[in-house]
Amino acid sequence: MPPLRRRFLAVPAAALTALAVTQAVTAGPAVAAAAADVSTTLAARTTSVPAADDISGSGQAVVWRQKTSADTRAHGWLAVSGGTPQDLGRLADTDETVTVHAVSVQDGVVAAATTTNPNGALADHVTLRDLDSGAEDVLPVAYDSSGAAGDERYRAQAGDGILVQQSYDDDLVRLVLRTPNSADQTLLSGDEQYEVLASDAHGALVLRRTAPGWDHRIVYVDFATGATVTVAEPTTDELPQGLEFTPGHVGVVDGATLTEWQRSAPGDGPSKVTLPYADARWISDDTLAWYRWSAADGAAELFAMARDGSTPATDLGGTATDLSVGDDGRMRLTLYRDDVDAAIQTLTDGRISTAAGDATTIPAGPARLDALALSGGALYTADDSSRRQGVLLRSALSAGPAGASASTPSRVLAYTGGLVHQTLAAAGGRVLVEQGSAYEPGHFQVYDADGTPVGTPLNYADVSAVSVVDFDGERALVSDKTTASDGTLLLYTFVGGHTQRVPSGSALYGGALYSSVRNGTTSTWSIRRTDLTTGKVTTAATVNCLPGGLQVRGSRILLTTCGTAASTTGLLLKAGSSATTTVDSSVHTPILGTDVLYTFTKSSDGTAVTLNAQSLTGTSTETQPLFTLPDKADTGAADRWAVDRDAPWAAWMDDTGVTHVAWAGVPTAASSAAPAGFSPNGDGKTDTWAPTWTYDRPVSWTLTLKSSTTQVRSLTGTSTAGKVAAVWNGTTSTGSAAAEGAYTWTLTARDTVTGRVAADITGKVTLRRTVPAATVTSPTVASSAATTASVPVSWSAKTAGVKSYDIGWRVATRNSTGVWKLGSLQTWRTGTTATSAVFGKAGSPVKPVAGLTYRFYVRAHDDAGQTGAWSKAVTTGIPVDDRATALRYTGTWKSVAATSAWSGTERVSATKGAYVSFTADGTQLRVVATRKSDGGRFAVVVDGKTVGTVNTYAARTAYRQVVFTRTLGTTIKTHKVQLRILSGSTSARSTVTLDAVMVTR
Repeated sequence: MPPLRRRFLAVPAAALTALAVTQAVTAGPAVAAAAADVSTTLAARTTSVPAADDISGSGQAVVWRQKTSADTRAHGWLAVSGGTPQDLGRLADTDETVTVHAVSVQDGVVAAATTTNPNGALADHVTLRDLDSGAEDVLPVAYDSSGAAGDERYRAQAGDGILVQQSYDDDLVRLVLRTPNSADQTLLSGDEQYEVLASDAHGALVLRRTAPGWDHRIVYVDFATGATVTVAEPTTDELPQGLEFTPGHVGVVDGATLTEWQRSAPGDGPSKVTLPYADARWISDDTLAWYRWSAADGAAELFAMARDGSTPATDLGGTATDLSVGDDGRMRLTLYRDDVDAAIQTLTDGRISTAAGDATTIPAGPARLDALALSGGALYTADDSSRRQGVLLRSALSAGPAGASASTPSRVLAYTGGLVHQTLAAAGGRVLVEQGSAYEPGHFQVYDADGTPVGTPLNYADVSAVSVVDFDGERALVSDKTTASDGTLLLYTFVGGHTQRVPSGSALYGGALYSSVRNGTTSTWSIRRTDLTTGKVTTAATVNCLPGGLQVRGSRILLTTCGTAASTTGLLLKAGSSATTTVDSSVHTPILGTDVLYTFTKSSDGTAVTLNAQSLTGTSTETQPLFTLPDKADTGAADRWAVDRDAPWAAWMDDTGVTHVAWAGVPTAASSAAPAGFSPNGDGKTDTWAPTWTYDRPVSWTLTLKSSTTQVRSLTGTSTAGKVAAVWNGTTSTGSAAAEGAYTWTLTARDTVTGRVAADITGKVTLRRTVPAATVTSPTVASSAATTASVPVSWSAKTAGVKSYDIGWRVATRNSTGVWKLGSLQTWRTGTTATSAVFGKAGSPVKPVAGLTYRFYVRAHDDAGQTGAWSKAVTTGIPVDDRATALRYTGTWKSVAATSAWSGTERVSATKGAYVSFTADGTQLRVVATRKSDGGRFAVVVDGKTVGTVNTYAARTAYRQVVFTRTLGTTIKTHKVQLRILSGSTSARSTVTLDAVMVTR
């Protein structure tokens, strides 16, 4: 069916938007990647809804015309019985490029109208291929763009012949039937123009247009007899509501009335047929079809039903575009649905036929990827080839030891309301697209990662007058070249839809706007940061030249030019630093990314521009070439390359639609384990220092060890899996033992594929050969240090390099059978840097109990990572107070309060023979008393035997004094003890003041 048929049939505009053919970016010159790179590719995307035009069917054969990309001329396609489509593109008898203008099939013969003119002129020949025999005939068409006499236009197929409009004298034309090996047969003549609306091997419906009034007549012409019959006389280019052209009939539709002629006897006059539906536009032997507008989705939906009304009208779903009634009387259409591939479907009784061979999948072609964007290691592409809905795709990128990889592109969103044009930006997990069509004004819209629109779109009647300068996920800087703004830079906030003017050359980063401001009348300029939430303004840097456009990433600021308007030199600096680096801006505006600077160089002949990457971490300033920039499809098309400003990636698209992604970074240490020290003393414990680092790339590495500024040792190696495992045994480069102390180490790594140097990693390691040791001290009796049950404990290092301590404790308690047993070692402090603490105060694991003996231990950790052994224990006993029930007093005793005494009381007696008795289960006995100027004497009796006499006299009062100590044995046994008052040395020195007793267990 010729293309003009759709115009005359007046398919609604909403349906016609689906007629755009599949495109891809126009091919440019071959692009060469760097010789040593880390890259991957994403195959050319094929659209699941490719375009197909000029559908024609005959029995089991179906042909159609399809363009596979924007820069590829249309081909003809053939499928038989739903089989694999065959490309009929090269049908000419020449090797020149062929453009297919139309294809059709009738009576088992395929016709392809083609031209070899590279400018896409009208068909200059038609190739006829017999599907049974394979024989081909090529019929010439004398196309002449001047329209002079003899000029011909191909109009339609007629079985094994073609219909040609032929010019002759006085600007008149005739319609001729041209067949192989036969003279042309004139069918119609004397008119100004013929349009063939439908045809087969036996006849055709033709629109005749005649000057001077340009009257319109639709006639049926029979090829065998040359007889014609007028079936309609429309008053304009618009055809009747519907036209019928089946093997047996021709006719026109008006409302629900079909006026019909038999093709075998057209002169017999028409008959009237009442159709079951009044809006029918396409009529086949068994089916009626028509469009109905749907306000729900703003589209024209295709309905169909059985011609005799035996089945109800049904919405076919999806998007139907090209409809045709074949020479076999069956209706076929191209149908695009979400649940099936784009296909050519055959209708039977108003339904999509499910018979074998009645559905043919249209081969998918390269998608038209209108723009590329990179952000945070994700590649975004905008695919506008899916007709009524575009698709935004995302592919995650990664670079590991095995090389670069990209995930299969997944759909971020499907968008309507126009195509995504040149602008596609991504930042902060959001994407910015520029949309617009003939039916709505252009606008910029932000989408979340899940495809949800964000905020208010920025609308423009002409998006070609504006361009996005910067985007941070929430806001965009837009250069507005409309008459009203005249090149002003606008800051637009999508949430809230707020617009404000900002200084030219500004940049967005981290929720702030960066702009340059001259400092008064001086020759210096300040780079100012304005927090867009708080409005706070700070100065990020000061420069001594006129800044051009700004770019910001982290603490780095790039001035794309620095100097006069003609400057071709930029300046790279860091906020808070006076150091600067010049950047070449002569070829292309450099681009600042996170830890990478993208620059451009031109080939010696000036025909190619190379994108380079320079790492901004580490000590190396080497610049690595990534790829040569591909050409744009045309001046209005998007660039076919992009860089990632948040991660080290760049991408470009080649001529075939394959997207190449290049990693522009340096190896990164994903994990590390570097011990703080070691002890090469031969004890089998940490005798070597064995740090490890795991890089995300294969690297060659050098580990340098220095004492102060003197290099002591250098270790090297290569790791294909990215794991660096160095070992230092504590010797110098000459093999001698390195001295104890701290050493500075520096690890330098270089990518073994790209040669790019990673950021240096530095640190310190300590070498110690002596195992750390420490001592602990505490009072033997708690009362010697305090009046309550708390024990001051202190500890200190015995060796050099000790950094922290562990403090442990143990206590002996009596079990259920009355046996005293020493408990297990428990931790009181771990890794503490303190050197003292009070056991029994805050942070103590227990409250000390009177009558128990606590043992304290310490071990040290040094700066080499060693841990020493637990020290020898020191013991502290908690004495039993004079008021304890375990002490039994005989004779005259008096209890008195004394703030400085243990637990605040004392027991006093001056009566000779008075005594206190108790049981001592332990290894040592200690008696705590107060020495005074009236202090008397008492005897200590153990197991009935006097073992000592104690005189408590002192010129000055002294509280909590251990006045008697006695070893009871090496094991814990039960002993009976008495403290018996003796006569005083004088009458004034006869008072004994008892405070407490302690038995060590």
